[in-house]
Amino acid sequence: MRFSYAMKKLVIIAIALRLLVSALLFHPDIKTIAFQTSFLRQGVYDIYNYLSINKVILPLKEEFVYFPLTYFTIGGYQAIVSPLLGDNFDKWLYNADSNSMVNNSSIFKFLIILKLPLLLLDISIAYLILKFFKDKNLGKKAFELWLFNPFTIVLIYAFSNIDLYAAMLTVITFLLLKQQKLIKASLVLGIAVAFKLYPLLFVPFLFVKAKNIKEKILTVLIPVIVFIATIIPFWSKAFVNSALVSGLSTRIFSPNFEIGFGESMIIGLFLLSVLFSYAWINAKQINIFNYCVVALLVLFSFSHFHISWLLWAAPFLVILVIKKPNLALPILLWSTLAISIPFLYNDRSMTISLFRIYTNWFDLLPIPFTVVQKFYDPYGLQSVFHSLLAGISVVLSYNIFKSNENAQI
Repeated sequence: MRFSYAMKKLVIIAIALRLLVSALLFHPDIKTIAFQTSFLRQGVYDIYNYLSINKVILPLKEEFVYFPLTYFTIGGYQAIVSPLLGDNFDKWLYNADSNSMVNNSSIFKFLIILKLPLLLLDISIAYLILKFFKDKNLGKKAFELWLFNPFTIVLIYAFSNIDLYAAMLTVITFLLLKQQKLIKASLVLGIAVAFKLYPLLFVPFLFVKAKNIKEKILTVLIPVIVFIATIIPFWSKAFVNSALVSGLSTRIFSPNFEIGFGESMIIGLFLLSVLFSYAWINAKQINIFNYCVVALLVLFSFSHFHISWLLWAAPFLVILVIKKPNLALPILLWSTLAISIPFLYNDRSMTISLFRIYTNWFDLLPIPFTVVQKFYDPYGLQSVFHSLLAGISVVLSYNIFKSNENAQI
């Protein structure tokens, strides 16, 4: 597809907007991750054991909760751009004082440079989304919607969302599936899993989609082998505790309800098993895109999700809005509720602290949690929003399956 002058102009505006948000909003995760990955420049390859052994003497005590491929990708980029970051960068990283962001003239440069890989991935996804549409006009609408919807801009640049690496790879996976390249799709999905565990949810549906026994075996083995190959050199108690079974990785196993004698029913896994079984029974009709979108809707409906997770579904929801305009309003409502729930968490870094690089006077402002607390239980409001989210997810799932079940996305 040729890109008109108007589309190129839109990309330039979109990049300028993203650079502005990158510089003006600060979430502490970007400093923590930059600090942890900076050890690659010092020759540290096993970050998990290094942080565990040296935790007492390090200024930032957090564990590295991501997989090795993330460490080497971000650490490698930081090593390349370190001359641009300057000598003050390391001093800033090692300064654990909460005021190290305030009145720091270099902070805006640091934020822009550290977020540049996200910008590249983000714009790449916009171009990849175009390839899902044969109709050029629909493709342009999806392209523009990705570039200028506020949800993804906030998710990526306010929160320095490195889940974008896995998100882009899953988009490529579905493009390969669209082209009937199942084995290549499995390989790319395996690389995505090496960045973030959630794409494993899609493997059962690739298995169902496979045409024969050989393909079925390969679609399971390839992602698993790629993932294991990237983590096995770093396997240790420190790695398992920090990255593999961290709270963020295991949230899918809650909520649950007791069924007696110490057993519990895990709601999310129950519904995912129903979805997979339904796909298996209807294997000849399966539209893998639809099933994987619904799998994500189930995940968000029945887990206490981190705001960064919302990026997993964002590209696919943009495609759905354009492909199925009747779903635009419920998807908008779903997205609004989904991004509102984390803003109600008892966590300053989700809201007020994003602006703290200008002045520590922001510490005096109440967060939404405490404001709501004046007149209502904030956890109760989160529960209301999450219940509404789950309800809309059910409606979306029904309509996704009802219309154009055999249509190729």
